[in-house]
Amino acid sequence: MNIDGNDLIAIYLLLQENDEKLDNLQQSIKYRAEKEIFRYLSIEQMESIGELYAKKVDVLGKKL
Repeated sequence: MNIDGNDLIAIYLLLQENDEKLDNLQQSIKYRAEKEIFRYLSIEQMESIGELYAKKVDVLGKKL
């Protein structure tokens, strides 16, 4: 399965919003998504990732 950057960010944000409800597998998925996103974004971009996503900014700009 191919997933583009905005899809990954959408999944990450959903998992992040529900962090306290996540089981171990979901926590692992969130961690892996975060790790992949951090490969491409600066700390400043990560801090505003929700705003960038809401504005539909393709911050990764690629298929993963």
